[in-house]
Amino acid sequence: MAKLFITGTDTGVGKSWVTRGVIASLLAAQKQAVAVKPVVCGANRAGGFDDLDQLMQVQQIANPDRINCYRFAQTAAPSQAAASAGESIDPKRLIQWCRSMAQAHDHCVIEGIGGLMVPLTPRWLVADWIEALADFQLWLVVGCRLGAINQTLLTLTKLQQMQRQPSRIIFNATTRENEAWIAPVRQAVEPFVEHDCQLLELPYAAEVSDVID
Repeated sequence: MAKLFITGTDTGVGKSWVTRGVIASLLAAQKQAVAVKPVVCGANRAGGFDDLDQLMQVQQIANPDRINCYRFAQTAAPSQAAASAGESIDPKRLIQWCRSMAQAHDHCVIEGIGGLMVPLTPRWLVADWIEALADFQLWLVVGCRLGAINQTLLTLTKLQQMQRQPSRIIFNATTRENEAWIAPVRQAVEPFVEHDCQLLELPYAAEVSDVID
């Protein structure tokens, strides 16, 4: 797990919960590790960013620049949020920043943003970001709810086209009610998953360390 990229089937599927759990486990084991959220959109009422704040808190980090490269106030796709702020994401800078974080730590966990087809620039997607970090292990977080089967199979199809295989798929329930979706979503997705990919189930509010070794 020296270099890990955590992506999801969509926004709001639990990537931040999984990332927080992974870094908490690494730090508890006294590993020299960092979890980063390089791109974040959608400021809260206090002007902070909920996903970023979670990772800062668990790592006892006060300066967001230590784990973030781009942040935009608008709740939108990064390309649009950046444009609304009169800015843009530079793919080369983003990749360089991610690699420098990985080089500086024994373990580096990157939390992506949205799903694979989310545009970071008008012509550069999260999928392109993942392809540029080909040496990073990839985990896929599935938000188990109505529509999750379609979202997951589309994501796996895209990853197959990219010749990228997630080493773990985490079937996550973001609400207590959505726990009932875990089993049927996994059952439908499993026939399309490579044998060396580990499938894990994460009930609502469960600690990630309970299902991930």
